Amino acid sequence: MKVEPADVIRHEALFSVGLDVSQRSTSICVVDEQGQVVLEGQAKTDPFEIGRYLQKRLDGPLKLGMETGSLAAWLYHGLRKMGFDVVCMDAVHAHRALSLKRHKTDRNDARGLAELLRMGSDWMNIVHVREQASQELRVQLAARGRLVKQRVDLENELCGLLKPFGFVVARGNVGAETFRDRVVDALTHAQDIGIQIKALLLPLLDVHRVLARHITDADARLEAIAATEPICRKLMTIPGVGPVTALAFRAAVDDPSRFKTAADVGVYFGLTPRRQQSGEKDRHGRISKRGDVGMRLHLVQAATVLLVSVKRWSTLKAWGVRLVNRIGFNKAKVAVARKLATVMYRIWRDQSVFRWGKATMEPAAPAAATS
Repeated sequence: MKVEPADVIRHEALFSVGLDVSQRSTSICVVDEQGQVVLEGQAKTDPFEIGRYLQKRLDGPLKLGMETGSLAAWLYHGLRKMGFDVVCMDAVHAHRALSLKRHKTDRNDARGLAELLRMGSDWMNIVHVREQASQELRVQLAARGRLVKQRVDLENELCGLLKPFGFVVARGNVGAETFRDRVVDALTHAQDIGIQIKALLLPLLDVHRVLARHITDADARLEAIAATEPICRKLMTIPGVGPVTALAFRAAVDDPSRFKTAADVGVYFGLTPRRQQSGEKDRHGRISKRGDVGMRLHLVQAATVLLVSVKRWSTLKAWGVRLVNRIGFNKAKVAVARKLATVMYRIWRDQSVFRWGKATMEPAAPAAATS
């Protein structure tokens, strides 16, 4: 049963407001300092409608809370513009608390979120909501990432369709035009020996050409943006870090002051080992892989470029190569990616540039085994 007071509720104490958001409507629950429900209802999922619903019924300090989700940033910024104090809670943590309810309903979820908000930060994980400029940048990066994935998937498909006929298209680090030329050569050869698949696969090559053109355009736009961003220019002084990685880091972090230490950045991007400690056992496992998957991939790719392609030696590269010799390339590149994240954070925080250090030559190779 909804709680709808007849008159406006005037209060001096802080009331906690839980918002359970769905695409069309948002369930609202307001509790007082003692956890008593003073208002329950629904409003259209729109920051203005939610704000107006509360303003018409309540007159006093409010704190609003909702879970992370696809509409959270829009609602968060819209409600803040209306003067509300709003926080966004990690949906994974909130779900664990809400799952203790016997019945899962939108009304119960709104009540649970209001209770978490009332109990304070010890009971919830508050998530930073990025500014609109960072959100727009993330959309550009996500669109470019989707185009790249579509191109790679199409290349894999073309190679897979040719293999049953004995044609293995060499891939390697080649451009889109070179790849298409190799596929056309294979199709022409196939047609010469009576295998009629050229007309069937040429449309896929046309799609590949369009994708490659859009990727080139996206890269040009991102490079232009990075050139105008002072912090991106500083980040690109790091070997292995290009415009896309710098912009992705800029958009993912958004505000460096929200991290207490540089080490927190590696944790945020899921590049630190999981830990399971109980009694006498204390085990460190694989990396957690929490957080931004795309940013983690960019960091690992930058680490790979640093270890493999960058010729100039730096303290960071020397450290990474020593790790490769000790624990293998795959583990080492993840460790270097984590180190890159901390270096990028420090450069942003201190408004500095990358310092190459004194390492000017390749570290000594492991001694050969004696017979």
